[in-house]
Amino acid sequence: MSQPAIWAVVPGAGTGQRMGASLPKQYLSLAGQAIAQRTLSQLVTADLFSKIIIALADDDHYFSDLAIAQSEQIQSVAGGASRAASVLNGLHALAGHAAADDWVMVHDIARPLITVEAINKLVNAVGPQDSAAILATRIHDTVKRSGIDDSASEAVSVVEATLDRRRLWLAQTPQMVRYGLLIEALTQAEKQQQVVTDEASAVEFLGQPVLLVENTQQNMKITTAEDLRLAEYYLLDSVGLAEVSQ
Repeated sequence: MSQPAIWAVVPGAGTGQRMGASLPKQYLSLAGQAIAQRTLSQLVTADLFSKIIIALADDDHYFSDLAIAQSEQIQSVAGGASRAASVLNGLHALAGHAAADDWVMVHDIARPLITVEAINKLVNAVGPQDSAAILATRIHDTVKRSGIDDSASEAVSVVEATLDRRRLWLAQTPQMVRYGLLIEALTQAEKQQQVVTDEASAVEFLGQPVLLVENTQQNMKITTAEDLRLAEYYLLDSVGLAEVSQ
């Protein structure tokens, strides 16, 4: 019996407003290369995917200038108004190619520090009985849930509860879901106007289990200028400036 194929979908239509930059954050330079270039290069290097679909904004004038855009593994499609819509567009592009039991890995374009080792760890963690799995990292800090002090003259956040960190994780990507299940989950979430911030939350909405696969904190998502500086530190610290700039 043949093994299910593995496909990749990369939502890349965001503008990165929180970065406050003059261009979308995925095209900012990280140690001499665009973030998107680094992210997609890691997926290509993994040599796992039958096709890598990237969803781009209609007015994206940057992607075609990247060297990785010429890879035969990569196909671009129009993105949507939300992350979920972009992922759905990518999934629809695989119709007629992907089987229901095939795997789809969805990966943030702004997580350029993903490693081939972590991708393989995710693949090796799932079995025939699994339908969804994500990379995640445990929370080691004490976590507070806030409430509002109504007695104050102005709204003030106060501690409402301390959460049990032994059961808390920070979700990362890639998130790996069976093709048929992921289409159903995102479609149902859209129909019922359920806000989903990642693929796992859509699967959870259907009541399906999602396997947690522990990864390192270095697989960070770049959202702010501070994140960009930290990502560069990780890169330079791990392999050295000469190798990073190649």
